[in-house]
Parts: sequence; C-alpha cells; structure tokens
Amino acid sequence: MSKFTSAQKLLVKSIVASLTIKRIPDNEIIKEIEEQTGKTVSRITIGNVRRAIKRESKKWYETLREGEYEYLYEFQQRLNEITDLQRQHHEIIEKNQHNPSIVQTSLAELHKLNITLSNYFDVAPTIVSNPIKQNDNSISIPQQGKENNIIV
Repeated sequence: MSKFTSAQKLLVKSIVASLTIKRIPDNEIIKEIEEQTGKTVSRITIGNVRRAIKRESKKWYETLREGEYEYLYEFQQRLNEITDLQRQHHEIIEKNQHNPSIVQTSLAELHKLNITLSNYFDVAPTIVSNPIKQNDNSISIPQQGKENNIIV
C-alpha cells in the first residue's frame, strides 16, 4: 500500500475490516476501495491488510490484558469524558432556554450519553472483579468465587 497516503491507508484498513466482518467478498472490497480512494489494490494487498489488522489487534489486546491498571485507567477516562459531555449539554440547555430546537437537540444527545454511561456502569463490576492475569504460560480466570488455571 505504498501508493497510499497515511489517511488513505487508514481508510483502506477501515474498509477491509468493516467489509470483512460483513463477509463481503474480496472483489467487492477491492471495488469499494477503488470507489473511495480512486486507486486499485490486489487480493494480495487485501490479505496483507487483514494480517496487519490481526497483528495490531493482537498487540492491542495483549497490552490491555497485561496492563490491567492501564485498562482501568482508560475505562475511567472514557467515563470522565462522558460526564464532561453531559455537563456541557446541561450548560447548553440552561443557556438556550429561549431556543427550543437547541434544547431538544441537546436533550437528545444527553439521553444518548446517559445510556452510554449506564452501559459502562453495568460492565464496570465485571471489569474490576474478573481481570484476566497472565503469569508466564498460565492464565488465571476467576469464576464465581473459584479460580481455574489454564495452561497455554
């Protein structure tokens, strides 16, 4: 993919990932890339992009798995972002009481943020109480008060 700019490379990865998940055939993926970038790619390139996505995903997952507290920190940052956005929408609503369309739009966004935050709080206990820890070649998976060791 050397003939692509950085932005186009990200676009190609996104196209390959999303269409592969939908089980779209390679020839359709190639057409979509050509439509969106104006450049053609081969099936070999599609395979290379898939392998790169798998490598990056694996590295990202391993980093999260091994860095339990870093993952919790990132989770906390997302919660903080949502609460900050909620605060901003409350301010928008208060300052625009005379403009119903702005209030309505902000209320709709606030509702979406509330649902997202609620979903995050629903999964938070699972994340905190069931961490997966890796020690050399065994993975410890706590399950309902007992711990099982799986040798990998």
